[in-house]
Amino acid sequence: MNIEKIKNYNQKMLAIASTLGAILLLIGIIMIMSDFLRSCSRSPRYDNPGGLIADDAIVNLNQENLRKQIVSYESPWLVDTLKSVYVIPVSVTTLKKPEESAVFDEGLMSSMDLFPDFSNNKKGHYYKRYLKGNYTNLILYYPLENKVLSLFNERILIGNVQACYFKDDILLVFYSAEKDTNKDGVIDLDDVKSLCIYSLKAETLKKISDDENSVVHYKFIENTKDLLVEFSLNLNKDKQFSTNKIMKYSYNSQELSDIIPQKIQMDIQKLVEGK
Repeated sequence: MNIEKIKNYNQKMLAIASTLGAILLLIGIIMIMSDFLRSCSRSPRYDNPGGLIADDAIVNLNQENLRKQIVSYESPWLVDTLKSVYVIPVSVTTLKKPEESAVFDEGLMSSMDLFPDFSNNKKGHYYKRYLKGNYTNLILYYPLENKVLSLFNERILIGNVQACYFKDDILLVFYSAEKDTNKDGVIDLDDVKSLCIYSLKAETLKKISDDENSVVHYKFIENTKDLLVEFSLNLNKDKQFSTNKIMKYSYNSQELSDIIPQKIQMDIQKLVEGK
């Protein structure tokens, strides 16, 4: 056996293996860098929006003529097929770095495509359809009348939009938040929430709120537009426990009232305490 030949052979194989390893490593580095550059080019400026920037921070940005959030118009949602009424949700995108404020082109609407939506047949008194996501406004677009309405002219965050179809009207029902009540730097639906109802027939907006108590749930009373609304009570500032109450909202009179009399509430509390 020629030891010298075996030694040379092993050296050549080692050299080939080293060369192949270096090539594969180089290819891997190139692929990783390519993916990184593509991801950077896709979203170099934006963060995931968590809500509206709170008032204190927005005042400082405005004083410096800067903006950190810009609006975006989402796909139109057909809510009234007979009158061809569309809802255009307005979302917000948060920039990684503030930039100088700019004026938007008012001709944005002309370039938007309309996507019709189809619903099931009506069952019972009313039925519902949902629009997922959190938004800063809702635009109503009437293409047959060439009319556009903006629901809000204030800073607000809305979410859980429902289109509720009654025999005589279509109601848009959704949660809203206007202040950074939990002081986390953003206005979102983790803050104190109200409930908003917009009538497409009357073109009126109603807001249901109860001081610092937050709306957590609601349901329509059978065969009416009145609602049962559940509020989370702001009794304990440190949030060590949660206490809720149920109230009735009269749609026509716009009045909130307790449905459980005070005496029954006191009697139940005494039973719990064993008194």
